Amino acid sequence: MSNHPASPRHFGVDGCKAGWFHVCLENGELSGAVAPHINAIVAEATGADVVCIDIPIGLLDSGPESRLCDVQARRLLGPRAASVFNAPIRGVLDQPSYAQANLFSREATGKGLSRQTWNICARIKEVDSVLRANAKARQIFREAHPELCFHGLAGGTPMLHNKKTDAGFTERLALLERYLPTAGDFTAAALARYPRSQVARDDILDAVVCALTASRPRHWRSVPTSSERDAEGLAMEIVYCQP
Repeated sequence: MSNHPASPRHFGVDGCKAGWFHVCLENGELSGAVAPHINAIVAEATGADVVCIDIPIGLLDSGPESRLCDVQARRLLGPRAASVFNAPIRGVLDQPSYAQANLFSREATGKGLSRQTWNICARIKEVDSVLRANAKARQIFREAHPELCFHGLAGGTPMLHNKKTDAGFTERLALLERYLPTAGDFTAAALARYPRSQVARDDILDAVVCALTASRPRHWRSVPTSSERDAEGLAMEIVYCQP
C-alpha cells in the first residue's frame, strides 16, 4: 500500500437533461460522467477538496428581497446578468405545479416565479434536501455560477457572446484552454460520447469551469464577501476565482 497521500480531486457539476454532468479535475486531467441523482456525486466526491455546483444553495423563506448573492452576481456580470435567476424561496420547492408555485411565491414574497426558475426547482430541491441531511456534503459543496466563473478567469470581464451561440462556445472554450490545455480534447470527447438530448455542449463547459474554480480556492472571491446563512444554516454565497 502506498504511503503517498491521494491526489486532490476537485469537482464541477452542472444540471443537464440526463441528470447531472460532473467533471473531476485531478493532476491537471479531466474526467466526466452523467449521474442521475446528486447522491451519486456526493458518494463519488467523498474525500474531494471541493465540489462547485451550478445550483442555488441556501434559500430564503419569505420576504420581497432576493438573495444578496444573486443581486451582486448580476451587478458584476453586466451584459450577462440575465443568466443569474433569482433563487426561489424554499416553500416553492414543495408546490406540485407552476401555477401553485407562482401563487405561493406571490403570497409569500409579493413577487411571482419565473418559468425559468420553476424549471430548475426540482434540481434545487434535490440538492437542498441532500445538503440539509448530509454534513459531509455541506462541508465540500459550494455554489458557483459558470458565467461568474468565466468572468473571474477573464480578469473581471463578462463574456462577449451568449453561451448558446457558436461564438460564445468558442470564446469560453478558448478561455478554459488558457488554464487547462486539455479542456479542448476533453470537451470534444464528451460531445462525442453524449448526445445533445442528454448533455448540451454548454453543460460540458459549465461543469469544467466549475471544476477549475473548485481547484483554485486560494484565488476565490465570493458574492457577497461575507456570506449570509439561511434558516437551515446553509451559506447563501456564490464563489468564483479571479487569479
